[in-house]
Amino acid sequence: MSQTTGSRFLHSSVASYISLFLRTLLRFAWGMAMARLVAPEGHGLYEIALRIVVICSALRDLGLNFHLMRDRRKPYGTVFVFGLGQSLLVILALFAIAPWTTGFDPQLPSVLRVLSLWILLDGLAVAPRIYFERELRISEMVVPEVARGILMAAVSIALGALGWGVWSLVGGELVATGGFALLVWWRARGRIPWQVDLSLLPDLLRQSRWLFCIWVVLQLVEYVDVFIIGAVTVDPAQVGQYAKAYWIAFLVAQAVAPRALLPALVEVRDDPESFLLAFRLGVVLMMTFQVVAGYFLFFNAARVVEILLGDNWDPAVGLLRILCFVPFLDVFKDLGGEVLKVVHQDRAWLITGLVNLLCLVVFGALLTARWGPQGMAYANLLLLGNWLMARRLASVLGRGFWRLGKDLMVIYLVPLPLFLVTAWLLPAGSWWLFVVHGVVAALALGLLARHFWPTLQSFVKPATEAVDPSSA
Repeated sequence: MSQTTGSRFLHSSVASYISLFLRTLLRFAWGMAMARLVAPEGHGLYEIALRIVVICSALRDLGLNFHLMRDRRKPYGTVFVFGLGQSLLVILALFAIAPWTTGFDPQLPSVLRVLSLWILLDGLAVAPRIYFERELRISEMVVPEVARGILMAAVSIALGALGWGVWSLVGGELVATGGFALLVWWRARGRIPWQVDLSLLPDLLRQSRWLFCIWVVLQLVEYVDVFIIGAVTVDPAQVGQYAKAYWIAFLVAQAVAPRALLPALVEVRDDPESFLLAFRLGVVLMMTFQVVAGYFLFFNAARVVEILLGDNWDPAVGLLRILCFVPFLDVFKDLGGEVLKVVHQDRAWLITGLVNLLCLVVFGALLTARWGPQGMAYANLLLLGNWLMARRLASVLGRGFWRLGKDLMVIYLVPLPLFLVTAWLLPAGSWWLFVVHGVVAALALGLLARHFWPTLQSFVKPATEAVDPSSA
């Protein structure tokens, strides 16, 4: 690992975490306000419509947005023009099929048609966003990303206070997405090669075809639970309860995801030792925060829901106590996919996603029919594709994968006694337990940071001083 790449990775990671921290604070404020301004039914409608739109946006890019990160030709202009034309076609298709969604709720077609504009607005930012990430210049994305959060919060809260219900969420989403696109374009002006060569499209689409399939499957894995709950219960309120519990459970996971990992892996793909060390560091950073947050949420679910959501959200408490453990088992689902993407094992990644999707649909439908949304929450713990991903990574990374397994055992086990002892000593669900567990979480993070500090140091050293990651 060259000092330049390691330092750029570190600087980009710090910048991404600053951005994520600020956006997480905004999401907290936004979530708290909107949970009180919009009824669970409105949140359920918004979640269903947004997830349909996001899944359909795969037809806009056909995997080119992911392949662009690794293509050595850097065809930003070609991918942008293609995505622009595809956006218009997908929006027209959504307008045509919107009436078929009335089975979920009579208001859903109208919400879906308006929210479909998100596909175009989000597509405008794809090429410049990938440019900044690929060049490890994520620090230049901080202002646009934070501004997006501010716009989302300001517009949706203002409209919610005026009684717009679900439309306040839709309006905030569209204004924020459009504002983000404008700011990213402003930052990227004069810096990105925008040459358009449509003759590259056949080859680009050929190389991205598996990434397109993977993206569709992964989005279905992430979003299909809402559709299953909606189809089984025919109750947008239950969808809203589940979606909010899921949001809280994965809030930290979204905030600590190492965005700089993929471009770093792309840069060091020809150096096996640096490749392994980059992946190991990314997993350790992400799981350290996820595991500590999961333990905290399990023991303090009622207080967290009360603080973030307020009244009318009691069913979310039991859901949160189940869903908070899902990130523990998702350790390789996303980051492992980044490894397979770089080494061009796209089909292997697709197979793991298909297995997870099958598990969610089968187990989710059966358990939801029996236990409602809690059954769907349990189904998220039964994703057999995660084990297939672990086996594939073991074959790619060799013995260094087992060193990573030891790292994970440290992360899982170090915080657990601290949370268990304090939970035994203090009344369950009390404010005392909530405060003390906040201190425990900080202590656990400090202990884990101290333990893994040498790993981070070895990553940012020049190659001549690097430590063998399999023996570190």
